[in-house]
Amino acid sequence: MGRKVTLKISATGTRGEGIAYHDGLTCFVPFCLPGEEVEAEIVSSRGGVADARLVKVLKSVNGRVKPRCALFGKCGGCDLQFMSYETQLEFKRRLVQNNLRKIGGTDFEPEAVVPSDRPFGYRNKLQVPFGKINGQIVSGFYAAGTHDIVAGGSCPLQDGWADLIRRVVAGFAADCGIGIYDEKSGRGLLRHLVARYIDGQLLAAVVINGDELPMADELERRVAEAFDRYGLFVNVNKKRTNVIMGGKTIHVGGIRYIESQTCGVKYRLQPESFFQINDNVRDKLYAAASTLVSGGACDNVIDAFSGVGVLSGVLAKSGANVYGIEIVPQAVADADSLKQRNGITNLTNICGDVNVELVRLCQRLKGQKTALVFDPPRKGLAPETKAAALAAEPEKIVYISCDSATLARDIKDLSAKYKLETCRPFDMFPQTAAVETLCLLTRNRHSG
Repeated sequence: MGRKVTLKISATGTRGEGIAYHDGLTCFVPFCLPGEEVEAEIVSSRGGVADARLVKVLKSVNGRVKPRCALFGKCGGCDLQFMSYETQLEFKRRLVQNNLRKIGGTDFEPEAVVPSDRPFGYRNKLQVPFGKINGQIVSGFYAAGTHDIVAGGSCPLQDGWADLIRRVVAGFAADCGIGIYDEKSGRGLLRHLVARYIDGQLLAAVVINGDELPMADELERRVAEAFDRYGLFVNVNKKRTNVIMGGKTIHVGGIRYIESQTCGVKYRLQPESFFQINDNVRDKLYAAASTLVSGGACDNVIDAFSGVGVLSGVLAKSGANVYGIEIVPQAVADADSLKQRNGITNLTNICGDVNVELVRLCQRLKGQKTALVFDPPRKGLAPETKAAALAAEPEKIVYISCDSATLARDIKDLSAKYKLETCRPFDMFPQTAAVETLCLLTRNRHSG
């Protein structure tokens, strides 16, 4: 390997990489646009497929821009900074379209991608490991495909609060002699920093490989100096695993949760809470999902995988009776709390397995117009969940997905009874190849 070749990029892959053909090889070259001519170095090949490294752009095309981050290409945190924002949006629309065609078996054309008002500095969450380079404590994102930390300056996807809390924790660890966790040996204390910042409120959790953090009061003092409204936590994770947070979280000081609102619904977030990382696009997405649900005047809405109930609360504004189904008891308790704080009377939270409760609930609501809302994890819907949805036969399904490939697969599996009516991508994650997608499926009249 190591052979340098000149390539003409003819297409774009799912991660935004360029695709070219050379001497019987299909070559994948990161950070290239269709129509460009590049010099690349073949680093590996197998079975007619080669991975290559971009050496030099010999002939560029419209849509290429200079990346804002000096670490782009080294850090694995984002993929598309070499594209103009307009080019990124069109890339994501085509990605969804291609997945619908190749995996979903439909030529349905998605709408234009709903953009983020902030292509940079949009993340409300930070999640970084700590390590040591040349004896110095560092934090940063991993290099692509590795667990090697790329240390450096500010990440342009984050605002200034993220750099500040990173410096505070790293400075505390250095000054107070806190050991840094080493993945290979399993030794050392400080593993990760997980933080979220919304409406001037910081929640910071220091993840440790031990039962307690020495001098935690000193860390709190430093955090309090840097942030007006903060909550400091220690999370215990002593397992040798890639999972970042453990099951035990200890409150050190400050606020215990973030309080804010989305689409008029008040919510509370704790350190472990799942929440969309782009406030602006999340509000657009939830408002659009609520509009799809309210269109057609459904009597009932079932929010499957409802979590802490934020989306359920937004959907309840449609006036329909909303039922949230969630299997984690603590999340259901949080959803009930959200219901009370917002004075919502048309919301019922159910603790149970979606695959059981969905069919049971739809049988009880038979004869009424019911909409089903799915917002599953990246892996999409399990076969039994799709079987439950087909058996339940709601009037329509609103599907929110963070992976258009699994979305396309699930749409195909539901196509026996449901037709895709609307597909609108949302740019929840600018500068990365990820895209959020909102779809509406309606029940075929001939399906009964």
